Amino acid sequence: MLKPSGPSYPMLTTYLILILALTGCTSASQPEARPTPNLDPISAVRYEVRFKANDGIELAGELTLPRNRSQPALAVIIHHSGPVDRDAYGYLAELLVARGYAVFRFDKRGTGASEGTYGCCEAQDALAAYRTAVHQPGIDPGRVFIIAQSIGTRYVADLFDAYVAASPPCGVALLSNLLGPDEIIAISAPVHVIVADSEPELQRIGPDAVAAHNAHWPYGASLYIAEGAEHTLFDIRDGPIDWSNPDWVHRYHRGAMASLLDWMDEQQCGDAG
Repeated sequence: MLKPSGPSYPMLTTYLILILALTGCTSASQPEARPTPNLDPISAVRYEVRFKANDGIELAGELTLPRNRSQPALAVIIHHSGPVDRDAYGYLAELLVARGYAVFRFDKRGTGASEGTYGCCEAQDALAAYRTAVHQPGIDPGRVFIIAQSIGTRYVADLFDAYVAASPPCGVALLSNLLGPDEIIAISAPVHVIVADSEPELQRIGPDAVAAHNAHWPYGASLYIAEGAEHTLFDIRDGPIDWSNPDWVHRYHRGAMASLLDWMDEQQCGDAG
C-alpha cells in the first residue's frame, strides 16, 4: 500500500491547530475598535453623570454641551444591540455638538464605567438614561430629541408612554429602523426614519412605516433611504467595514447624517413639554 508522503496525520492535525491559532478568524474575533471622540475643541462642558437603573445598578453616561449656545436642544442616543459603551456613538456626538446640540450618551451595563453584567434590562436601562438626561442642567427641557438605532427603535416604541411621561420629545429619529406600520404608530411625536437601501425589508420599515405614521398622527413622518449603506448606516460603497480598524468612524453615511441634522434643525418644538 502506498503511504502519503510528508508528516503523519497526528502531526498534520498539530500543524493545523497551530496555523488556526496564529491566523484563523482574526477579523471575526477582534473586538470593535472604539476610538475616543474629539469633543473637547467643540464642547463647552462635558459632565460625567451617574444614575441608577430600575434594579439599583449604577450606570454611567456623559452630557456634552456645545460652545456658544445657551440652553441648547438635547439629543439622547438610544443604542443599537451589543455590549457597546458611549463611545460607539462618539462620531455622532461630534456631529451633533458641532451643530449646536447637547448630547447624552451612556455606557450599557457591564460596559465602560457602568456596573453590572451585560445582557440584562436594556430597554429599561435606556429609559433610565432618558429620564436622567432630560433633568440635567444647561439644556432646554422643551427641546429634547430621541435618536434611537436598530433595536433601540423597538425599545423606544415599546415604552413610549414612559418616555413622554418623563419629558415629551420634540421628535424621534429612527436610525436603522426596525418598526413596521403596526409598531411605529406607538410613537406619538414627529418621526424621521433613516434606513439603508440594503435592508431586506426596506418597504416595510421605510415607506410603509412612514405612511402608516402619517395616516395615524398629525405630527409628520419623513424618510431618508441611504444608498450604499449597511444596516447601521455606514457607507460600504468603497468596500465592507473593518470594525477592528479605528477608521470605521469616518465612514458614516454622509447623506444619512446630513438628513438627521437637517430634520432636527427644522423641528419647531419650543413649546414642547
